[in-house]
Amino acid sequence: MGMLGRTTTAAATAAVVLLLAGCGTDGGPAPTTTSAPPTGSPPATSTTEPAPTPPGPDATPAPLTLYLVRVGDDGASGEPIGCGDSLVAVPTEPITTDDPLRASITRLLQTPEGETVDTGLYTAVPGGSLDYVDGRLEADGTVTVELTGRPLLRGMCDDPRLEAQLERTAMTATGASEARILIDGVPLEEYLRLD
Repeated sequence: MGMLGRTTTAAATAAVVLLLAGCGTDGGPAPTTTSAPPTGSPPATSTTEPAPTPPGPDATPAPLTLYLVRVGDDGASGEPIGCGDSLVAVPTEPITTDDPLRASITRLLQTPEGETVDTGLYTAVPGGSLDYVDGRLEADGTVTVELTGRPLLRGMCDDPRLEAQLERTAMTATGASEARILIDGVPLEEYLRLD
């Protein structure tokens, strides 16, 4: 391997180590994973996300709840979704934040793609260029999450996985009864039909 190859490999390794060490916007370690082989087009370049507002003095650390997928167990481990999979709640370490919706969705977007080594869970969310833009709980109990970018989907089973992971993570963060996910203003279900 030439000098350029060693430098590129070292830089990529350093980036993964920093991500796994919890150097994301909300702190704390992300779940450890191995990458699944990509089968789609290369991800687009990610946009820069605005810095989160620092938590107020009364904020108390609490775990976030992210939703990952156990592939092919037909609902034995959690809520049944998609292609015979289960949606599984995974708590993070305690996080101090005044905006649990932003913190939860941002953390989910930062979770390394592929199947985790220690738990056997999978995420369809990262791998593309999705970034959190805004989110709010509507008066009717629906949480709306606005994202920008493009997801990297690796087959038709990733569509329901992506949708379920984003929706359930947003609903749990806000206590909402329904979720509406928008990608560049387009509802997620419509976006997935177009893709």
